[in-house]
Amino acid sequence: MKKILILMSFVLPLTILAQTKPMPKKTNGKITPKNENKRGEMPTHFLYMIMKVEEVKKSKKEEPTTKFKFQSFDSRYSGKLYDIIKDKTSTIEVLNLLGRRGWELVSVNNEHYYFKNRFLAKNR
Repeated sequence: MKKILILMSFVLPLTILAQTKPMPKKTNGKITPKNENKRGEMPTHFLYMIMKVEEVKKSKKEEPTTKFKFQSFDSRYSGKLYDIIKDKTSTIEVLNLLGRRGWELVSVNNEHYYFKNRFLAKNR
């Protein structure tokens, strides 16, 4: 019985202290007026694009060729990129070219590459 009373004498104050709220911090006395809000920045707009990479095998003796297909909400950019990348054979070359044009690689899922571009969205 003594052990239980001694244990309760330590545990009971801890449970009471754990439930108390901390003291509120003192304010520095500066009050911001309601009409003076921080200038909000406009949200950033992005253009999104998906590049699909396909390997086409014509015959067993020849090396496979890669085809790149572009899909975006605006077909103008898809057509322009397809015309520029016709002669490219390596995925790395295409990724470097897109990076130089401002496209940022966001995600890769098997043969699908997802890009976003902030600068082209500003020009729209």
